[in-house]
Amino acid sequence: MTILKTIVLAGVATACAFSAVAETAPAANTLGTPPPLTAFSKLPAIDEVALSPDGKRVALIRNAGGERFLMDIDIDKNDFKAMRVGGVKVRSLFWGDATRIILISSQAAYLREFVGGKDEYYSGQILDLPRNKTFALFDKTGGFYPIVMGDFQRIKIKGEYRVTASNTKIENEGLRSLYNFDLNTGRGRVMDEVPYHVQNWIVRGDGEIIARAEYDRDTKIWTLRYHQNGKWRAIYSEKQMLDAPSLVGRGRDDESVLVYINAGEKAGNYYEVFPDGRFSEPLDTKGSNVGTFYHPATGKLAGFINYSPDGPAYTFFAPDLANLPHLIEKGMPDYTYRKLVDMSDDGRQIIVYGEGPGDPGTYYYIDYTTKSFKLAGQTRPDVPSEWVAEKRKVTYKAADGLEINGYLTLPPGREAKNLPLIVLPHGGPESYDDIRYDWMSQAIASRGYAVLQPNFRGSSGYGDSFTEKGYGEWGRKMQTDLSDGVRYLAKEGTIDPKRVCIVGASYGGYAAMAGAALDPGVYRCASGIAPVTNLKKMIAYEEESVGYDKQARRVLYWKRFLGDESRWAEVSPDLKAANITIPIQLIHGKDDTVVPIDQSYRMRDALKKAGKEVDLILLKEEDHWLSREPTRVQTMDAVVAFIEKHNPPY
Repeated sequence: MTILKTIVLAGVATACAFSAVAETAPAANTLGTPPPLTAFSKLPAIDEVALSPDGKRVALIRNAGGERFLMDIDIDKNDFKAMRVGGVKVRSLFWGDATRIILISSQAAYLREFVGGKDEYYSGQILDLPRNKTFALFDKTGGFYPIVMGDFQRIKIKGEYRVTASNTKIENEGLRSLYNFDLNTGRGRVMDEVPYHVQNWIVRGDGEIIARAEYDRDTKIWTLRYHQNGKWRAIYSEKQMLDAPSLVGRGRDDESVLVYINAGEKAGNYYEVFPDGRFSEPLDTKGSNVGTFYHPATGKLAGFINYSPDGPAYTFFAPDLANLPHLIEKGMPDYTYRKLVDMSDDGRQIIVYGEGPGDPGTYYYIDYTTKSFKLAGQTRPDVPSEWVAEKRKVTYKAADGLEINGYLTLPPGREAKNLPLIVLPHGGPESYDDIRYDWMSQAIASRGYAVLQPNFRGSSGYGDSFTEKGYGEWGRKMQTDLSDGVRYLAKEGTIDPKRVCIVGASYGGYAAMAGAALDPGVYRCASGIAPVTNLKKMIAYEEESVGYDKQARRVLYWKRFLGDESRWAEVSPDLKAANITIPIQLIHGKDDTVVPIDQSYRMRDALKKAGKEVDLILLKEEDHWLSREPTRVQTMDAVVAFIEKHNPPY
C-alpha cells in the first residue's frame, strides 16, 4: 500500500463526471437518454464508513476513477489523509483508537492445513495514516497464518487501546486462539487458547474475558463457559444437531452475557445468562427478525434493532441513547430508509445513512453537541435523481394461498402498464430483499424493465414460521412463488406476461435455471449468476468443505431446505436440461468458494448435449459476491445485453 500526500478533501471526495458515452434511449422513455450502465454497476463511491471513539474523525472507503482509497477525515479541520488500497476486498472498518483504523479484507486462497482447500480467508490490518505505518494482525505471531477468524473488538487495558482477533494454529487446527494487539507495534498477546471447538468469546471493554461458546462436532453439544476468579466453568449446555444456541454479547449489567436460543421451549428469544447459569425472562425485542446494539463505551447491551424488509427500527433502553431514533427520524424526515451506521463513545456524534426519493444513498455526520449536520459522502453521485427508480412494496397470494411480499422496481420515464418484466429472486435462500436501493434492479429498470423481487417462502424477515415453510420446497413451492408473482402483476395490468425473463445470483441463480427447466411457459430467457444446478453435487461440495462430515451443521442446514434426498434429481436443473426451450446465460466467478464453478460447467455441458442455446461467461479473479468493480461492470453489461436481445424492452 502507498501513502498519498493530499491536502484538500474535495480533491478525491467530489463526484466524478460521466466518463462513458451513454446509450441512446428509445423515444418511449420520457426522460430521454439514461445514464450509462456503469453509473449503476460500479462499486459505491462511498462505502464502509466508521466513526472514531471520540467522534472527531471519520474513516471510509472511497472509490474514484477506478482507484480505491481509505480516507481518514478530520471533521473539524475539514481535511484528510488517504491511502491507496487498490483491489483489496474490504469487508469492514472500525477504529482501534482515536487515530488508528482497523481494516478487515478478504481474498480467495489455498491454505493446506485447513480442511476444504480453497476458501475466502480474511485478514486484518492496523492502519496508522498519520505515522504512515501498517501492521497485519498475526503477521508477527509465530504459528499462525496472517489471517483472522473473527472476535474483533476495541478494548482498553491500563489506559491503552488494543484490538482483539481470533485465529487457529497452523499445526493444530483444533486449537483456537484469542489475541489482543498493540496498535503501536502490531504485536499480539495471547488471551486464551483452547483445544476445543470454540465459536466465540465475550470480552469486557477492559480486556477481561467473560465467557466463551463451544460446539463439539462429535457429540453435538453446545456449551456456554463462564470465566470467573481465573477459572472456567460450564454453566449451560444442550445437545443440538443443527439449531444450537448463539452466544451473542454482553448483557445489560457487568456480569451477564446475552444468549439467543434457537430450539426448544425457549426458542426464538434472547436471554441474559448469569454466572450461576440462571436465565433471565425473555427480553422484549419487539419483532421477529431482531439484532442487537451495544453501547460503544461500555460494550453492554443497549438496545435491539428490528430488521424488517421495510427498514430497520431501533429500540434503545440505555438512557443516554433512548432518544436517538426519534432524533434521526426528525433530522431525516424525507428518507424512506434510515440506518444508524456508527457512533462515538458518548453517543453525541453519529454517522447515519439514508435513502429516499431521488437519493440512492447518502452518509451524514451528525453532532448533537453542536447541532451540526454534515455530508459525509454520496454512494452513487453518477446516478441523476430522476433516474432513481421507484420501488414499491407488493403483496400477492401464492397458489396455495400463502401471502408473499416483495418489491417492484418500476422503470423511470415509463407508465406502469403492460411493461416487460425481469424477475430477480434473492440468494440465500434464507435472506430477503427490502426497500433499499438495489444496484442490479436499478440498472435493469433504467433500461425500461419492471423488476420483481419476491420474498418467496423460505426467506427470512417475516418470522421463523415463514422461513420454515420453505423447508423441503427448494425447486417446488419456493419456485412457483416466483411465477405466482408474475401472474399477479399480469392480472393487475402492470406487466406483459409474454415479455418476462428471470435473472438471479446464488440461490437466485438456481431459481433462474429452475424457472427455465421446471416451470416452463413463464420466462423468455434466464440468466444465472453463480447458480446451483445439481443438488447432489452441491451437497457433496459442502460435505468436503467440513471434512466429509455428513452430520455437520452446515450440511444439515442445506438438507433441511432441499428435502427428501431421493427427490433431488427432480429439481436439479442440469438433469432437466432437455426440458429447456429458452436461451440460457451462465455467469460465474473463477474464485467462487461458495458455489463452485463446476455447477455452471455442469449446466453448460448438459445444455450443449441437449442441443440447447447457452452462453457461459467466466469472471477472472471474482468471488461469489461480485466484489470487484471490473467484473461487476462486466456482469451487468452481459446481463442487460442478454435480456435486451431475448426480451426487448420496447
